[in-house]
Amino acid sequence: MENAKYNEWFNRNTITKLTEKDIDDNLVQQVHKSRNLYKELETSYRNEFYYKNTLFNKFVLGTYSLNTTVALSEIEIDNSKADFAIFNKNDSFVVEIKTDLDTLDKLIYQIEDYYKVFSLVYVLTSENYYYQVYRIVKNTNVGIMVLTKRSTISIRKVATKDFSKLKHENLFRLLRKKEYEELIEEEFEEPPVVKPIFRYSVYLDIFRQLDANKSQKLVFSKVLRRKNSYDVEYLKRVPLELRWLVYQSNLNREKFERLLNNLQGGI
Repeated sequence: MENAKYNEWFNRNTITKLTEKDIDDNLVQQVHKSRNLYKELETSYRNEFYYKNTLFNKFVLGTYSLNTTVALSEIEIDNSKADFAIFNKNDSFVVEIKTDLDTLDKLIYQIEDYYKVFSLVYVLTSENYYYQVYRIVKNTNVGIMVLTKRSTISIRKVATKDFSKLKHENLFRLLRKKEYEELIEEEFEEPPVVKPIFRYSVYLDIFRQLDANKSQKLVFSKVLRRKNSYDVEYLKRVPLELRWLVYQSNLNREKFERLLNNLQGGI
């Protein structure tokens, strides 16, 4: 397949290999080629990974900061998977990516699902798809971003906040076990003592007592505590084309140092 050579390199398995103590010559050669491969993506095959990596570099390392922001991808919300989401104290939003390789058939249904968790929804697409996307969302609160030919992200339609469709169960599902237990114990003075097997459903029922807007704020606050430990300058030492992959890998300091050393030797 056309995209096989890109998928073989731009995946988390590559980062795992680059954190090993000894890397083989083939991997070193691949590191040498990575910038050219990424340039090919930029000019002729802008796939979903390219869009996500650009979003990460633009917003998390650019507009915002690693110290105040968490980025997640592939978040399951009912029948949809959110491509990319940014959690920030001031602005949290979800982005549905529509590349030239995608269709728009499910877009309106995906957007409906995303509003169950997020009050700000954007579609990021190409110049080629902009008007088709605009026709679908022009009379809605959905915003539109365009990945330009110069690989910048241009906001063509600003999203408007909509809290009316938030669903407690979808927000609750975003949390890890420890997070939802802490949230309930912090917000309610005497949560019931229940067996672990029943705790999720019982705590969800308690969570539904909260105002929807407040519940979203509390959930996003928990997600924000997952902040990565890398500082911005440290991650910027990673080549631009690999930053999103490295961020997702949640490396400890030792592996991060080894990664940087291996990259330094290969570039």
